[in-house]
Amino acid sequence: MQKVWIMDYETIRIAKVTGKCPACEDYADKNSTTPPKIAVMACEGACSRGEVARRAANMVTHRLARDETVRICLGGAFTKDTGQRNLVRRAAKVIAIEGCFIHCAARMMEGVIPDLKQVIVQADQVYDIDLPFGIDEVPDEMFTVYAYQVAEQVVRDHVNPAACCGGTDTATLFATGGCTPKRSGGCGE
Repeated sequence: MQKVWIMDYETIRIAKVTGKCPACEDYADKNSTTPPKIAVMACEGACSRGEVARRAANMVTHRLARDETVRICLGGAFTKDTGQRNLVRRAAKVIAIEGCFIHCAARMMEGVIPDLKQVIVQADQVYDIDLPFGIDEVPDEMFTVYAYQVAEQVVRDHVNPAACCGGTDTATLFATGGCTPKRSGGCGE
C-alpha cells in the first residue's frame, strides 16, 4: 500500500509594495547573466545557527565562488516578484543554506515558486557543535570558522565539485581571503 502525504499549509497575506529598492534591482540586473549563475540563499535566522548560514552564503557568493554564484536577498525574493525572485527562477541551480531543520529559506521560496527544485544544505550538520540560540553567546571568530566550514563544503559539493578546496584552518582563511585549491592530488589529501 502506498503512503499518501497530506501537506498542511499556512496562508500568508503580504502587503504589496509599489516601489523597488534600486540597489537590490541593480544587483539583480547585474547578476542576471547568461548562462545563469547558481543562486545561493540562507535562512537569515536571528539565532546563532542562522548567523552561520547567513555568513556561509556570503562567503560562497562574495569570496569562494564569486563568478559562479549570486546571493539572493531572501526577504526581497519572498515578498515581491521582482529581480531577486527572477534570479531564483532562472538560476542554473538553487542552494538554500539552512541554519537548522526548519528549512525556512527553502520553504519560503517554495511558497512563491511552487515547482522550485533546490539543494538544501543544513549548516548545523556540517560543524561539530550544538550552538545556543543567542548570538552573544558565540565569539565572532567562531562564527567565521563554522561559516567557512559550511561555505567550503557548499562550494566543494554543489558549486564546483571538480575543484577541491583546502586551507580550512583560520590562519589560511584570513591569509588568502578564501578557498585555495589543493596543489597536488585529490580531495582530502
